[in-house]
Amino acid sequence: MIRTRNHLDQEEQVWWLHPIAIFVGLNGLTGVAAMLADPDVYLKMWRTPKYFGGYAMVLTAAILIAFSAGVWLARSKQSGYSSTTEWRGVVSLSQTLMLFNVSFWICVMGYAFWVGIGLSRGLGMAALRAVFVRGEEVYWFRTFLQTIPGVTTCTQFGIAAVVLGCLIGAGGKWNLVRRKLAILLFLALVRALIYSERLAFLELAIPFMVLRLAEPASWKENRSLRTLVRVAPILGPAAVYVIFTGFEYVRSWSIYYSSQESSLLLFGFWRLVGYYVTSLNNTSFLLTRWHHSLAAPYFSLRFLWEFPGVNVVVKNIFSWVPLDYDRFMGLLAFGANPEFNNWGGLLAPVVDFGVLGGLAYWVLMGLVTGHLYELFLRKHPLGMCMYPVIYLALTEVPRYLYWSEGRAFPALSFLLLSSFLLLRSATLYRPAPQYEFSIE
Repeated sequence: MIRTRNHLDQEEQVWWLHPIAIFVGLNGLTGVAAMLADPDVYLKMWRTPKYFGGYAMVLTAAILIAFSAGVWLARSKQSGYSSTTEWRGVVSLSQTLMLFNVSFWICVMGYAFWVGIGLSRGLGMAALRAVFVRGEEVYWFRTFLQTIPGVTTCTQFGIAAVVLGCLIGAGGKWNLVRRKLAILLFLALVRALIYSERLAFLELAIPFMVLRLAEPASWKENRSLRTLVRVAPILGPAAVYVIFTGFEYVRSWSIYYSSQESSLLLFGFWRLVGYYVTSLNNTSFLLTRWHHSLAAPYFSLRFLWEFPGVNVVVKNIFSWVPLDYDRFMGLLAFGANPEFNNWGGLLAPVVDFGVLGGLAYWVLMGLVTGHLYELFLRKHPLGMCMYPVIYLALTEVPRYLYWSEGRAFPALSFLLLSSFLLLRSATLYRPAPQYEFSIE
């Protein structure tokens, strides 16, 4: 059985895992950068006109306030929990391990089928040498590894496997999951390099980090690790910059820009800033392009427009929506830059529902996120399963709404089901204060 201590002490909580900290910090900095950047910078560095102005900045500030208010309301509603009403339970190790193995093997089989189809299309050592030896474009791999509905979706179960594996490991059973977690992280890293998809690795690494930090025994007693946790908000962006620049060297620098730019480091910096700033700018472009909302959850529930079968029904219901991927790229080619094609998550609900509807959306998401964060702190299975992925989604909001995407649907659905099953199997107990996680 996995036994969970009911709550993290105040000094054990990592402040930058708080939803308001990451949401306001990341989106606030992006908004300020987008506002302060001169129109000439937009044209020179990112080859797009500047659309993000005073109105968009006011909307950004209002959304930050709306989300923060939602989080605060959700947590204040739970502040009355007493030591006798907080969740405390024993979760079945065998059931958690079963759910972990199911998600692990679905993910691995998805990768196996995907690679097998790639090999049948000609992927092999010759293709690898062409990219890594002769300097062909890394995107060439996508001609062999095109996404296949159902097959590539299976690989997304790796996110759920990492979350469940970390819960098992935190109970002192790392020997049961360590090798399989290493396999998943390795597959995601190879995918990030070969398929030029950085997010594939971050989808596993960020939930893994969140759950490790939720286990203070893994870092609290080590002075170096405590210091690293404290300075992570400073070192984190630097690490992101280094990793991002390394990926960009393979993706675009060596093929397109090495003959045009004098410094890889400067190129990487402006490219990284551009991914975030142009996302906000693209949404501002849509707001200036259309003078009314879409009156449909096109960006807010993107997976409905992508899910096979369902998408036909959804498109018929919202037949007036003048957007799909090709039309969106056409709009960017007309008025922005399709090379930076993220639509931006922060202002996207305003495009969908208008100003009032967009603010209501962020209050609602703040309520949901705040509730899950409180459950996460209390070591409730629902919070432990869901909040790590929600935190991942919060880090992606400047670029797009990750939780609305089809790639997030398998993990979120499986983890929601897992938390329900773990709660059903749980038995209550009165925890000893020293317990973090224990196996019985």
